[in-house]
Amino acid sequence: MANDQLGAAFRLLTSKGFVSTGHRHGRRTFRGILNCSSLPISISLEISDWDFLVYPVIKILEYPSHLPALLPHLSSEGNLCYFAPGSIVLDRYNPATAIDQCLVQATDVLNKILEDSDYRIHDIQNEFLSHWLLDQGRIPWLVLKGTIDTAKVSTNYFIIGDDNNRKAIISDDVNEVEIIAGSLGFSKPKISKCKCWILHTEKFPAIPDNSLPKTVKELFEWLKSWDNILYVRFQNILEKEQEYLQYSFVTFAISSPVGWVGFGFDLDTITLLAAKKTAGKRGAKLYKQFLHGRGGVGNIFRVHIADISADFVHNRNLSFSDLKDKRIVLIGCGAIGGFLAQSLVRLGAGTGYRGELILIDPDTLAPDNLGRHVLGYSSLFKLKAVALRDELLKQFPLSRIFAEPINITKYSKLFASDLLIDATGEEAISEMLNASQIAKRPKAPPILHIWIVGNGEATQSLWVDSEKYGCFHCLRLPNTQNYREERYKILKAEPERGFIGCQAFTPYAVSASISAAALATDSIIDWIKGDPSPRFRTRGVENANIRQVKNQNISPLDGCVACRNA
Repeated sequence: MANDQLGAAFRLLTSKGFVSTGHRHGRRTFRGILNCSSLPISISLEISDWDFLVYPVIKILEYPSHLPALLPHLSSEGNLCYFAPGSIVLDRYNPATAIDQCLVQATDVLNKILEDSDYRIHDIQNEFLSHWLLDQGRIPWLVLKGTIDTAKVSTNYFIIGDDNNRKAIISDDVNEVEIIAGSLGFSKPKISKCKCWILHTEKFPAIPDNSLPKTVKELFEWLKSWDNILYVRFQNILEKEQEYLQYSFVTFAISSPVGWVGFGFDLDTITLLAAKKTAGKRGAKLYKQFLHGRGGVGNIFRVHIADISADFVHNRNLSFSDLKDKRIVLIGCGAIGGFLAQSLVRLGAGTGYRGELILIDPDTLAPDNLGRHVLGYSSLFKLKAVALRDELLKQFPLSRIFAEPINITKYSKLFASDLLIDATGEEAISEMLNASQIAKRPKAPPILHIWIVGNGEATQSLWVDSEKYGCFHCLRLPNTQNYREERYKILKAEPERGFIGCQAFTPYAVSASISAAALATDSIIDWIKGDPSPRFRTRGVENANIRQVKNQNISPLDGCVACRNA
């Protein structure tokens, strides 16, 4: 940072009434006032990174007494979150302007906090889990969450790992937990007799006037203000579910619009013994009465519930449905198919009750494949379908992925699927699949063909799903002087060909494989959303010497012997 740039920044702060309060190890701290619309706010400003990869820290020094204890964008230590990380790029060459941006934004955020109660409530609800997990004196207990039947009132605890790295999982599915434990390198999980009690609500959490609940009695009041039906169900568990009296603590997990909210509290030993001695179902009722009396002063602890279920993992980043419960058949596990299979699994292929991803390829991974394949040396000389399946299951062990290292003509369930993907890049195979799909209409599933053009100058895909649109064979013109002339010409020159012995191959870089997989993925996403248009797509490399081909739904070609029988 040049001295004149630093000088400009310091002059700006001085002009705004800020004074320097420290300079240690590259950190400069200033104290001053933000002139908010309703009252001035005293703050400290700490700058530790003059590249502004980390925004300056603004801390509220004097908390406004008329405001509630719980505020959005403000930590319990008084640190103000005024820019979301990475949302704004501050100019490292103009630190004065960068600092001024921070102060203006901080003032704007504080004005909203001070004046708009609806803004306060809405923003706290949106970032509720951050407050729930951080606004307390102790680190929350981490519990992983697997698949849970929403109709059940409780689920099981499992313990995986060793004493140095133990983790708790709540799940209804012991097989799921065993798979997760194995993928993490742990031995067989141990089931705990302790239960986690499950509740559900469609309402956003209530925001208390003061702090979030810290005692059992405060918890009761908070749940009642949040959702009275939720509160009643919670009280019913305390009164009627005798099983929780067998343990020294009880925990709950609430499924809500903001995510899973977890909490628990220790059970009083003396009262617990008395409750256990009470006959019938009166023991739980007795303990509930204790909690509503002097037991209500006991502290609660909060639970950090980290969802690792397949539904959450594959849906979390999507604004649309995933491939859950879809049966996907991928033909070709080579350069394109390898990268495409990774995308399919991340989109949820192989999850759900009937979901499956079937990988078909009879070939082995050879040394000449490695330069543009998703697999590496550890898979060398292994069957591509098997090696790809094994690699995907390492990453996503809960997915149902099957390898069929056979010729496609020997796979009898080829069209017993929701989607068939042809990633072979071999035109003869594509023509055969096209003919078979047409013969099975209207019961045949859609088929997506994906291929690389030339030496990677472009990638193309064609979605074939009905007689209304052109088939794969419609991409070649019939009865022309040039045999099998392309309907949509893209290359301006013949591609290079390589030869090793009598074996020919088309050289292209790994980027072409990745681009083709991305193009196919985008087409599949549009299908998930309800419309795979444009069915014929072309994606060219920026500097490639190619013709422009329009993305479109192609019409059937007059005289096409495949789909028109002319």
